[in-house]
Amino acid sequence: MPVPFYQRIAEDLLQKIRSGAFPVGSVLPAEMLLMEHYGASRNTIRGALKQLQDMGLVSRRRNRGTVVESPPAMGAFTQSLSTLEDLVSLARTATRTIESSTEQVLDIATARELGCAAGSRWLHIAMTRREGGAPTTLGWTDAFVDLHYAGIERLAAQHPDQLLCDLIESTYGRRIVSVDQKVFACAISGPLAQQLDVADPSPGLKVTRQYRDPGRALVLVTRTFYPGDRYVLATTLVRHG
Repeated sequence: MPVPFYQRIAEDLLQKIRSGAFPVGSVLPAEMLLMEHYGASRNTIRGALKQLQDMGLVSRRRNRGTVVESPPAMGAFTQSLSTLEDLVSLARTATRTIESSTEQVLDIATARELGCAAGSRWLHIAMTRREGGAPTTLGWTDAFVDLHYAGIERLAAQHPDQLLCDLIESTYGRRIVSVDQKVFACAISGPLAQQLDVADPSPGLKVTRQYRDPGRALVLVTRTFYPGDRYVLATTLVRHG
């Protein structure tokens, strides 16, 4: 899926802020100058600046313009299912190991399973996780990343305790504002059973997550398989009224 023009501009401005071209406390060029520099409309420039503002990297001040701010601490997804901030996450308790990485064109069956367009191209990163240094593999994850962020494989290897979506946001400025999650009962068999060191076949859980930006565009999709005795999904339902 093509990356929106405003997002590409936001990423370019983000890199200039990080490189020191626009240091903290400085003022970004006026909208008209940015429009001329990037060959973009006013709405596109404002969309890019809003991305940076939502990340806390700039502020809009009357009579001063757009001011570069000190970067805030990254927000984290935690363990609940009531809000985005409460997304179930194993990133900080389990070690990620990248097993392989390839560019993949999705066939009809895989596209339907992931909720993507058939024939679309993604960076496929296969990963395993082990919790607390234990030798047993906790689960197997197939991550499908927008090809615009092909450098995420190297970053994921360098930062095994961070979520891919956090790395995309902190490095490229592409904000994830919603995650659609589905959980299925499944059978673990064949090579996957061997990878997870379980009997073939064995009962398990399949968890798919679709990570979306403010425009509802898919940035990242993950599909994780867990043996039935290695993962618990806990949800609290509250009656209102």
